[in-house]
Amino acid sequence: MALLTDRINALLKSSARIILVMSSLFAMYTSGFGLLSALDQRTIHWIFMAVPVFLLFPGRKKGKEKVAIIDVLLALGTFVAGIYQVLTWEKNALRLEDISAFETFMGIVMIVVVFEAARRTMGIALPIISGIFLAYAYLGPYMPGFLRHKGFDLTNLVSFLYSTTEGIFSLPMGTSATYIIIYVLFGAFLTQSGAGQLFVELAQGLTGRFRSGPAQTTILSNALMGIISGSPVANVVTTGSFAIPLLKKTGYPVLTGAALLAVAATASMFTPPVMGAGAFMIADYLGISYGEVVKAAIVPAFLFYLNLIVYADLMAVRAGYGETAVENLPDWRSALKQRGHLFLPVVALVLFIVIGWSALKAAFWCILLMLLLSFFRKETAMSPKKIWAALEAGSRDNITIAAACAAAGIIVGVISITGLGVKFSSLLISLSGHNPLLALILTMAAALILGMGLPPTAVYIILAALTIPSLMEIGIKPMAAHFFVFFFACIGAITPPVCLAAYAASGVAKTDPWATGWRAFRMGMVGYIIPFIFAYNPVLLLIGKNMGEIVWAIITATIGVTVLSFGVEGFFRSPLNWLNRLLFITGAIALMIPGLVSDGMGALLLAFAFLLAKKEAKKLF
Repeated sequence: MALLTDRINALLKSSARIILVMSSLFAMYTSGFGLLSALDQRTIHWIFMAVPVFLLFPGRKKGKEKVAIIDVLLALGTFVAGIYQVLTWEKNALRLEDISAFETFMGIVMIVVVFEAARRTMGIALPIISGIFLAYAYLGPYMPGFLRHKGFDLTNLVSFLYSTTEGIFSLPMGTSATYIIIYVLFGAFLTQSGAGQLFVELAQGLTGRFRSGPAQTTILSNALMGIISGSPVANVVTTGSFAIPLLKKTGYPVLTGAALLAVAATASMFTPPVMGAGAFMIADYLGISYGEVVKAAIVPAFLFYLNLIVYADLMAVRAGYGETAVENLPDWRSALKQRGHLFLPVVALVLFIVIGWSALKAAFWCILLMLLLSFFRKETAMSPKKIWAALEAGSRDNITIAAACAAAGIIVGVISITGLGVKFSSLLISLSGHNPLLALILTMAAALILGMGLPPTAVYIILAALTIPSLMEIGIKPMAAHFFVFFFACIGAITPPVCLAAYAASGVAKTDPWATGWRAFRMGMVGYIIPFIFAYNPVLLLIGKNMGEIVWAIITATIGVTVLSFGVEGFFRSPLNWLNRLLFITGAIALMIPGLVSDGMGALLLAFAFLLAKKEAKKLF
């Protein structure tokens, strides 16, 4: 009996892996040859994502290797409710009769499936929040004040969330079913081909010889690995496996290195050309090409990484480190010679996006290009086993994102059907008194609070519905409003008291989680400043008619970001007193703000700061 059970269990898990491969092939086909109708594309994608959840992700910690009967029932329920949706949505869209009891039942099954899939993949926080919104839709007449609405009975509420493109299968699920999965799949092929190892060796070879070499390796490798992984925590675990031992070996402060790892991994979420899931949603929400989103992210990402590079070098100077011996570093020229052809699909991806290809078409052809180029050398050739592994990993790595999109879709649907979005926007405008700065601060606070328990994708989806309309109403440009929310949805990964990327880095480095979190917060301070700057003046998003103004703003912001670390860390050649730190910080921020007046004030403050620092250094030496 036990042997039979084991065989059934193995069969179910193998079936789940086959489904994941089928999911990737479906994504490849629709990306290359044309998408299906919105509900068909999204529902089939969700079936492919949700069925494996119940066969591969345990419902409880104990007995995780066994597939229980409830798991099979949930997987079967997902399949039946999904297929029913695919077969009936066109007829239901034109119906004149009442909603059938069976459709309502299927909708309830799907909602239960969404809640449980989200719980298994992300924990309890998002299902609880989604449940609160669901209860709000039903209990509207009993709500106080501006929260009150007419309420919706179970049949109409379930039908709206299940049978339309406004609930579970709304735009977030559409983005997961198209852009996100194909780019996650692209990352999986990069990994299986050996491009990931190439990125690591390039990072070490190019930056390792500098005095802050191990830290710079951590930064560059995360920027490159961000193309493969769309998760800060996943990036931390992947790059931390070699970065932390390297930091320890060279004597670099481990706590600083762990914090740097967390911040660099978080920055990968908004680093072009492949960013976090929210970036694809920005393109969908605004109805623009993904290339426009990539273009807008270039300067903020550059400034963020520049801040990290300066900070890492500053810490090396403070600790008195010298250069690393070249013989102890990987030969980046040899790495390029052996596997440099694997970098060409990444270059091609950027070129395709720049020349105006759709993001789906670009990713589809770059995956095929990656597969073809892998056979140029025997050691990089992708065997059938590696191709299968890439197809499986591509969909498996997208499961959590799809579950987040489905659960957040319930929230988006409730916001839509109850009019809560309009009410919340009015409340935000009222609380801020039409003051853009206060409205932005309230939005930032909401993003950081939600980020304590939710992944960046879910935070962005929720706030895109709740706060962005009000931000645009008070004068914030649409692209700037979306990027503001997107940045803070990402930066929550390093914001105490709950900073998952920093906690993951502390686990890899064996450092104090609390200390690592606060160090990461301080190190990533520029990430809390830049969004406010481009919200007021989107010139840093490359939005502006005057090219001279854009170039000048980038130059002054670059100088400001470079010196900001001096004030935040309190060191420039020698320790700085509180007055000098204040001068550096305020001068840097003033210089980062576009405009001749702020630039003049920033230059003046920084001149005083450097003179005072020079004077203080002479006293010490």
